[in-house]
Amino acid sequence: MSSTASPLTTDLFYASLKNYIDYNKPDPIARRQLESWKLNWSANTSGDEKDTGVEPVKWSPKNSIAGTLEIRGDYVAVSLEMECIWADGDTAKDGAVEDGRLSYTCRLKSGECIEKKDKEEKTERKIRKKMVFRLRQDSYIAKLLRLEGGKKSSTKLCLAQASIYVNASKFEMEERVDVSEIAAETLRRALWSSTTSSLDIVDVILALPSLPCRSTDSVTTTTRLANRAKLRLLEDAMLDECEREGDDQLIDDLTISKPTESSDGDEKEQASSSGPPTKRKNKKPKR
Repeated sequence: MSSTASPLTTDLFYASLKNYIDYNKPDPIARRQLESWKLNWSANTSGDEKDTGVEPVKWSPKNSIAGTLEIRGDYVAVSLEMECIWADGDTAKDGAVEDGRLSYTCRLKSGECIEKKDKEEKTERKIRKKMVFRLRQDSYIAKLLRLEGGKKSSTKLCLAQASIYVNASKFEMEERVDVSEIAAETLRRALWSSTTSSLDIVDVILALPSLPCRSTDSVTTTTRLANRAKLRLLEDAMLDECEREGDDQLIDDLTISKPTESSDGDEKEQASSSGPPTKRKNKKPKR
């Protein structure tokens, strides 16, 4: 795959995170948790083929962003593999101008609990020990901690995938997007537990420059298709969130047993069906 690698630095990720906080204005607790993240971006410049778990592209991308982002939260550190490849405005063999193609993936590579930090007081160490123990018991966090960082790992959780193709002259458009609700909830519990929606963590990750949604002074290689990919991925995550809230509402509205009736006959019937009645003291009505 011959493409031009876009230069990204860790500072750009911090800048994007700050812009997200300034624009969305989360509550003080959620803001403090986001601002406590420690980021480290390592670009992949070797050009080696990686086992990403998806089929290789059958076209020639002209630009690429690929690397690993480590996010260290309060108690958990997560490594995310990110890749975005695209080609804009290529001229096809028949002379038609293609609007472009884009492929984006973001997957959980590995995770670990942060057992200790420097310069912690005794009380803070006790709190950390309890929190780490509690997080290890969480079913989502447990899956994250079992992930392997090597190429042969087949259990990586893919957070987001997008494949976009637009050719206006031929009236052709293909879009395939997918956001994993499990991966999103895993990230939320690991890195941003103060928010109640996994949609929020997806919004934060897609705001990072590994998906080049807008041009900046530092990043000149960008594509309008990335904006489209971001909107479609957020739409998919929002649909999952709506379905989950709908399921929760159905559970809340579900009536498992009949409500207690005021009539003596219905009360006796309910008591006989549910077991021996409990003894109650009969109170005389007040006059």
